[in-house]
Amino acid sequence: MAIEWERVGQARFDRIVEALIHRLYDATATVRAVNGRGGDGGIDIDVRQGERLRIYQLKYYPDGLQGRGRRPSIKKSFERAMDHDPHEWILVVPCTLTPGEQDFVEGLTEIRNVQIKVMNRSAGQVVE
Repeated sequence: MAIEWERVGQARFDRIVEALIHRLYDATATVRAVNGRGGDGGIDIDVRQGERLRIYQLKYYPDGLQGRGRRPSIKKSFERAMDHDPHEWILVVPCTLTPGEQDFVEGLTEIRNVQIKVMNRSAGQVVE
C-alpha cells in the first residue's frame, strides 16, 4: 500500500516519520522529537546512541525542492543542526529528488564535513 504523501499534509507527515524513527531506534537509542515552536535549533528528531548524534530534518515538500525558498530553508536548517556536532544528518522528504536536488543536498558537505543522507519517497529509501 502506497501513501499519497501530497494528501497527508505536513502535520501527519511529521507524525508518520516520527513513528517510523521511533520504531527503527527505540530498542537501541534515545529518540526525541523536537517541538519547533520557538525554534528547534535545526533538529526535528534527534537520535542518540551513546555519544553519537543523528539528526533528522523533516521537510514536507511533496513536489520537490524547486519551490521558492526551499533550498535556503534546508541549508539554514543544516547549518543550525551543525551547531550540535552530529555524526550524521538525514533529510526526510516525501518526494524523490532529482539529480540536481540530490547534488544540492550532498553539496552541503562543503559547509561541514558530516555524513549526509536523504530518506525519500522511493519506498522509504535512504540515499547516501
